[in-house]
Amino acid sequence: MFFIPGGRKLKYQLSLMVSIIHLVTSYLVFTGFATPADSQWFRWDAFTKLFLLVLSHIYFWVILNSWHFINQSSTYSPEKSRKSFFSMMNLYLFANTLALVSNHLGLYWVALESTTLCVAPLIYYYRNKESLEAMWKYLFLVSVGIAFAFIGILFLALSAQGTDIFEKGLFLNDLIEGSSKLNLVWLKAGFIFIFAGLSTKAGIAPMHPGEVDALSNSPSPVAALVSASLSETALIGIFRLLQITAGTQVHQFAQVLMITGGVVSLLVAVVFMFRVTNFKRMIAYSSVEHIGLIVLGAGIGGPALIGSMLHMVYNSLNKTAMFLMAGNIHRAYKSREAKDVKGVLKNMRWTGILFMLAFLAVVAMPPFGLFFSELMIFRGLIEAERYVLLAVILFILLFVFIGMSRQTFSILYGKTDTSSGQKPATDEKFNISHLSAMALLLLLALSGLFMPGSFIGVINQIAGELTR
Repeated sequence: MFFIPGGRKLKYQLSLMVSIIHLVTSYLVFTGFATPADSQWFRWDAFTKLFLLVLSHIYFWVILNSWHFINQSSTYSPEKSRKSFFSMMNLYLFANTLALVSNHLGLYWVALESTTLCVAPLIYYYRNKESLEAMWKYLFLVSVGIAFAFIGILFLALSAQGTDIFEKGLFLNDLIEGSSKLNLVWLKAGFIFIFAGLSTKAGIAPMHPGEVDALSNSPSPVAALVSASLSETALIGIFRLLQITAGTQVHQFAQVLMITGGVVSLLVAVVFMFRVTNFKRMIAYSSVEHIGLIVLGAGIGGPALIGSMLHMVYNSLNKTAMFLMAGNIHRAYKSREAKDVKGVLKNMRWTGILFMLAFLAVVAMPPFGLFFSELMIFRGLIEAERYVLLAVILFILLFVFIGMSRQTFSILYGKTDTSSGQKPATDEKFNISHLSAMALLLLLALSGLFMPGSFIGVINQIAGELTR
């Protein structure tokens, strides 16, 4: 299934079938209609079930759009890239699924490194100078990060040395249940290295540059997949480690480190939001901002932790819709520079409207879910009596909103400069990318307004597992 023979259409149809099977299976596991066989190597807690469903959901929409994307980009993308596209996507799905269900940090590490190897050729899809540079930067920085994470896992093993956890093979459930037996110095060192290492893949500042370059230079379906699923798989590794520290004296230190990472990410996002001229890069920095909020909320705990879990789900849905629409704009205007892209709302009505709605969602306007999850994070800050931190965060978010609005409104409403030879698209027809973005944004709004009790129950269960 990974290296599928035959023509591109057959590869697309088989990949779509894989995505549907994965989605249905994940839904059955999430709702409890299917129970995977017990295995020490795999973990099926609420965390795994929810984010496996998120991965399936994002992957389905990305694959559904890929046929349209490949046909639209056939005039300026090499045949070699199109030929291997679906094989690498399926390999990515396998590796990311393995990382999510893994009950062993070593297996998780191998699976996460495999996702890097699958994503790298996809970043190089256009085979030009920018994509080559982005691919090597991503490979280098993420590989350094993965090496850091490996050292962190070795430190974690040292923390368990002399205990029955070490003899059993360092499985996650043993580490979580027996965390009181771990050596605190090695546990703290392990957290520092794993947090720093996985930050390169999650996009937490200051380890974010590889992620930002990859998102801004890769094709829109790949950018959507990396931003909406791969970053969160790396975050889940950090949260698993936070779960191990819960109940130990290292937990408070881990929380401080996460809050610091969150604030630094927000500061970096606001600074670069005013400097970037590339609209896909602007969305990439918006990802850094939202990952910062998620890490900050997880570090604060309480309602902020619940808000963070909701934010992870909502951010995935919105980033997929936003990158799909950004891809349409890029293909129509043949530029990612905001100065070359004007009047999208007039020239590309469907794309313009949906990009506007995705923008409103990403800046947390009601009724979209991100509004409610950010409120939960703010409530957590108030309950933790972090009033100064809350004021700083609100101040930063205000400037992120101003910076992003400036670029977005210029793209949507700016006057087309015909003297520069710019040829905006006209007479845009409704296509599968519009249907996908519409469905994702509708789900984002409905899930914020009418969240099912069972979903809230799962989120509360995850928060309980993380804090014990």
